[in-house]
Amino acid sequence: MVEKNAGGRYSLATAICLIMGICIGSGIFFKSDNVLAATGGSVGLGVVMFCLAATYIVFGGLCLTLFAARTSGAGGLVDYAERFVSPRFARLIGWHYAFVYLPSISAVIFWVVGVYACMLLGLPGTLAQQLGIGLVALLACSLTNAVAPRLSGWVGNALTVVKVVPLVAVGVIGIVVALGGGAQPAPGANRALSPSVPAGGLAWLAAAAPIAFSFDGWPAATSIAPELRRAQRNLPIALVVAPLAILALYLAYFVGISVALGPATVMVAGDGSLALLFSRLFGEGASALPNLIALLAVLGTGNALVLSLQRLPQALAQRGDLPGGRCLARSGGQGAVSRAGALVATVCMVGWLAVHGAVQAAGLIPNGDVSEVCVCLTMLLMLPYFVAAWRMRRTGQAGRLRGRVAPVLACACCLLVGLSGLAGTARLVVAAFELAVLLAVALACRRGRRRSDARADAPERNLADGRGASRGR
Repeated sequence: MVEKNAGGRYSLATAICLIMGICIGSGIFFKSDNVLAATGGSVGLGVVMFCLAATYIVFGGLCLTLFAARTSGAGGLVDYAERFVSPRFARLIGWHYAFVYLPSISAVIFWVVGVYACMLLGLPGTLAQQLGIGLVALLACSLTNAVAPRLSGWVGNALTVVKVVPLVAVGVIGIVVALGGGAQPAPGANRALSPSVPAGGLAWLAAAAPIAFSFDGWPAATSIAPELRRAQRNLPIALVVAPLAILALYLAYFVGISVALGPATVMVAGDGSLALLFSRLFGEGASALPNLIALLAVLGTGNALVLSLQRLPQALAQRGDLPGGRCLARSGGQGAVSRAGALVATVCMVGWLAVHGAVQAAGLIPNGDVSEVCVCLTMLLMLPYFVAAWRMRRTGQAGRLRGRVAPVLACACCLLVGLSGLAGTARLVVAAFELAVLLAVALACRRGRRRSDARADAPERNLADGRGASRGR
């Protein structure tokens, strides 16, 4: 079968970089201390948790390759749900990604851009400054992706390389330090270790939450399937290669920084662990370099998320799942993304940036944000895909690995991490708000369809009334 999009805009390398660019953000650089605290300072148990949390992306990706190999239409996950789950679920997942998940994740990412920009520039770092800088960066990325998508793809590739280099470097540093006799702990590090030890039992499972956020976002890459060269071949490859590469890089960084500084020191230094490592190796003047690395990392993540999000309104409109379909479905010049769709995506991100700012200002989610709740909801919404992959085994369309092993492991990880991440009254309130947004979108779309149907029926009713009047005369 000849693929319709063999001459698409994006290559296999871009698809792999897109997935890695979405997943590798600032989280991995500043979540190692949280993982160690949850595991009581055990590097080995932390490695186990990384592997368990990676089950979702690795085996979930294997499940999605079954759908990617049999789909050539637009929409990514929405198209998969239409063909392999149900049309109603397809509309739900499309609305969720377009109006809740991707906009809220993007809003938080661009706020983090503002956080690191303030740190790098020596600004006071008030919430207003952080949100202002994040808003400027968000609008700049949106404009670039809408007007010059090729340039955006190149920028994404370059920023992915920028993020990968320090991960590899820290892994190499850890090996060198281990061969040299180990790390020197910071003063007071050992005293700080004992309070961080979990209370016992399954308390170490709390490490799954920060790790899950570091891995999340990869399904969004399926939205570029219509613009990917040889998508039916390249997207399955990207969905397998990228997750394995991400896991290897994360393990290299986690083990490297834990060995180079010592687990106790990492927990004491917290988010400043990478800065401490650089200052020890290269002097105090190098401590600002990690802030630059983190800034570039989150910019790359935000760019990749915007690239994916801008295509969703157009894809949903082409399916008839959004009102105003003709305007949203119209592509830009030379096959570029719909300008109206890009505008809708930008407005959604700005709206969620305001919601995030309000939540942070009120302190509604201590040590968290709206995106963490969205991640957990999204993981639970992925369950029907894995069930569909399981059914494909019964019809002979999937082998034992992708039709049995992968769905079971992916479902187990979704339930474990997703449900634990929604624990707490504040998080449940935010989850209810996000579900309310979905309900509002559904009602608006239903009203829009009714109006469209009424306009379509009006000429027929007028014609019928005219014939009746003629007969009466």
